[in-house]
Amino acid sequence: MDENDLNELKYIFSYLVDSFSYEVERDKKSGEIENMTRMLENDKKAIDKMKKGMRENMDEFVVIYNDFKVNEEKIMDYISSVTDQYYTKHSQDILSTISQLQHETENYIENGVKAMNQFFSLNPLTILNSSIEISAGKDAFDIRQSIQSSYGISYIFSLEPALSQFMKNPYFSSLYTGIKIPVLIAGDGSVNYENLDSYKLSGAKLSENILDCSFYNETSGNFIDFKYKISGPDIEIVFANNGEKVKITDNPDFMSHMDVKIMDDALGKLANEITGLTGKDRHLVSLKIDGEEILTTMSFEKVFFRIIKSDYIKSLVRELPENCENCENPDSISKELIRHRIHIIGKDEDYILSTLFG
Repeated sequence: MDENDLNELKYIFSYLVDSFSYEVERDKKSGEIENMTRMLENDKKAIDKMKKGMRENMDEFVVIYNDFKVNEEKIMDYISSVTDQYYTKHSQDILSTISQLQHETENYIENGVKAMNQFFSLNPLTILNSSIEISAGKDAFDIRQSIQSSYGISYIFSLEPALSQFMKNPYFSSLYTGIKIPVLIAGDGSVNYENLDSYKLSGAKLSENILDCSFYNETSGNFIDFKYKISGPDIEIVFANNGEKVKITDNPDFMSHMDVKIMDDALGKLANEITGLTGKDRHLVSLKIDGEEILTTMSFEKVFFRIIKSDYIKSLVRELPENCENCENPDSISKELIRHRIHIIGKDEDYILSTLFG
């Protein structure tokens, strides 16, 4: 078994098991909250039923003993006062317990999401395709990395723009100063250039070795769109002025007046800035299995079962040693360790073990 296979198993039976176990605990606490809420509602109904029954008995009694009617309201007022005091104290105790359970539930949710975030941050599954999109918000950039992986699982990370030096000052001059592109060639052969220093990033998408990005000039309103092939050099440049677009790279005369090497270096720097964010803090904001969003519902067991039911994972598990008493690598994983990890989930233990070991 190679190192990648070994790491995949370690991540599955550590972080993924943790996320599943937190889901189980969340469900237990949610069940307790539902039961206590229902109990409180039933207690209120029981008290109301008791008061109603006493009122009916009093009304029947007064029909026979009419001179007792003056005492009926006093008695019912007293009963209402006593039962209200009891219910107030009783409900406060239960609501306090519910509040504590809700706090514990929130902790399980937070920890479960953290464990799942850590699992996917390690890229444990085969990545089929990946892209990063940048959009300009009111105060900061929103950067999302979308990944489609094996097992029908897809997920999205939010990347932190503050961790990129370029994103702190997202002007073209932060990549390379003094770059100019030709935008007009007059009849006498003179060339008009557009200086890119003051152009600010407005959006970008990096996928399949292609960087598409757009910069705009806040003063003139002009836009410049780039399509850059990272393994190039292969660049497409479109200049937009007052809604009119000119594809610079389709015009040989324009290209003869442009330093393609410098442009390649600048866009290469931007691509590196973007990809560099994927190795830093990433926050899981979406997790889907077969297109179904499961992060918000914390249905992490669906991911766990989808992965462990695969023939590939089962074959890897069956290759493992029974225990690690004689393992050279102290970080090795064994069947014994997997059984222990499955036990802490607290749900479907026999079924999971049967799935993995037959």
